[in-house]
Amino acid sequence: MGLKSFFRRMTSATRGPVTEIDRDAWKKDAQEGEFDFHLKDRWRGTDDFMAQSVALFDHFGLDRQGYRGKVVIDLGAGSKLRSKAFEGAELIVIEPLASRFMAEVEHCDLGEAAEVHSVPAEDLVESCVGRADLLVSINVLDHCFDFATIVGNVRQYLNEDGVAFLSFDKHEEADEMHPLELTEEICSRIFAEQGLAIERATQGCGDALRGAQTYGHGPYTLNYWLRRAP
Repeated sequence: MGLKSFFRRMTSATRGPVTEIDRDAWKKDAQEGEFDFHLKDRWRGTDDFMAQSVALFDHFGLDRQGYRGKVVIDLGAGSKLRSKAFEGAELIVIEPLASRFMAEVEHCDLGEAAEVHSVPAEDLVESCVGRADLLVSINVLDHCFDFATIVGNVRQYLNEDGVAFLSFDKHEEADEMHPLELTEEICSRIFAEQGLAIERATQGCGDALRGAQTYGHGPYTLNYWLRRAP
């Protein structure tokens, strides 16, 4: 069953929140749509993209000079490295379309990272376990296929003092390109179940996106600062 058929058949009256979908359908529908979007996108090749990235990280209070010589994992980096805003950091990319982006997208700069792993966020990269001083994920997790598994992986990637910053659009109703329904209640429950403690949580993006409070869908972004629970 494709994602279009899935969402047509499922209604809020007959199911609970969608936090996991079929991997093959996600790869066929959502990922092909994602690749096509990046292939046609021109904005990521402009200076404005990095200016927006800097504005986002500054708005969220992340110290862009504080990770020099430290490991920053960019989870779901897309075709362009927002995480280059962290000056002097050792960047590790985990991005399911990385190989295709590097081969076919002109503006792609993922090859500048110290490591690139072309796998979904749901697949644990064993070599990255316990290494992250900071893990960032911007406008990604509502595009994935298994939220709880990703959260469990995030916990494993963090070192003892590491922080994860996850920012994504809130969704109460999913669609083909945003297959997961992520709300404050759902996220809080799954973070706790997977061993992550919420250090801070906010909504929206302030003025970082020229006044928009979402990356494009849903009422606002959900932003979480997380650490490994004791």
